[in-house]
Amino acid sequence: MLVHGLKRTRASMWPAAIAARRRGYSVLNWGYPSATASIAAHAASLRRTLDAIPPSGERRIHFLTHSLGGIVVRALIAGGAPGTVGRVVMLGPPNAGNEIAQHLRHARAFRRVMGPAGLELGTGAESVPRRLPDAAFDLGVIAGHRLRPALFGRWIGSPNDGLVSVSATRLVGMRDHIIVRGGHALLPCNPRALHHAFVFLATGHFDRPSVA
Repeated sequence: MLVHGLKRTRASMWPAAIAARRRGYSVLNWGYPSATASIAAHAASLRRTLDAIPPSGERRIHFLTHSLGGIVVRALIAGGAPGTVGRVVMLGPPNAGNEIAQHLRHARAFRRVMGPAGLELGTGAESVPRRLPDAAFDLGVIAGHRLRPALFGRWIGSPNDGLVSVSATRLVGMRDHIIVRGGHALLPCNPRALHHAFVFLATGHFDRPSVA
């Protein structure tokens, strides 16, 4: 199951969907109106989608997520992981919250464009990523490292992918973590990121060495 990020659509995950099908996976590229509801509401919607999938023997449902999508899956699992959940790979997840969201949370334009979920991605007391439990599931995290200076680099620290710092992607309990060279928005179509993602889904660990 593919879960896109904030202000994105299922189209952003099409390269991952194509790569997954080529590897023999059945793919559900899940779309949701990311800027119109809270993270909890998105997690509830995702659970309804999972509950509607007919059971099929020993089939496991793996997740490949981008950015906010990873936080939505964490919220889903925190509410009681469905028994069918397998491995999870997150691309550029703000697991420790996002400094840009924290700095801009009071800006009217940011609140209007990013919606409730965007406001919940900060690093303060209202931060949903910081309040969610650590990883008690089979998780691999892929962080991006952009060589060009980021517009908000002084807020998010270095190294980063332009929007999320490498350090903010980490989560206690994750099984593996790797860095690839590339920017945040293009991680779902980054060939090295996708290579590592499917290696993890198959084996529970990433290829080494890191390419960053």
